[in-house]
Amino acid sequence: MIFRLEKLSAILMKARISKGFSQTYMAHKLGISQKAYSYVETGHSKVDLIKFLRIANYTGTNPMFIIEKITKGIPLWECIEPKETALIKENANLEAQISYLKSQNLFLRETVNKLLEKTTTEKVKSYL
Repeated sequence: MIFRLEKLSAILMKARISKGFSQTYMAHKLGISQKAYSYVETGHSKVDLIKFLRIANYTGTNPMFIIEKITKGIPLWECIEPKETALIKENANLEAQISYLKSQNLFLRETVNKLLEKTTTEKVKSYL
């Protein structure tokens, strides 16, 4: 049975991302460099069975699920389990919330700075 390397690579990358793991983290777990792991995800390096099983284990992905998706010719964007899809959506929502909170934080800092400047100016005037 021949697997399309780019499909396997894409599935492994999506599994890693869905767990929030960096390439550096996965490389460390596998005992390889980040560059070598990058080659796995871009399809420039073949993945032996042991490495495949270890990656699946670390990302909590059933290896048979991955093999089934590859052999049935399911499109790449459908190669993520529903649980992982939910995590990706939750991550996107959290990133949007973080962005909103950062903008609110900036607004509050600017407001506090203006109030401090005003208060300082009024104190200086009262001493004169």
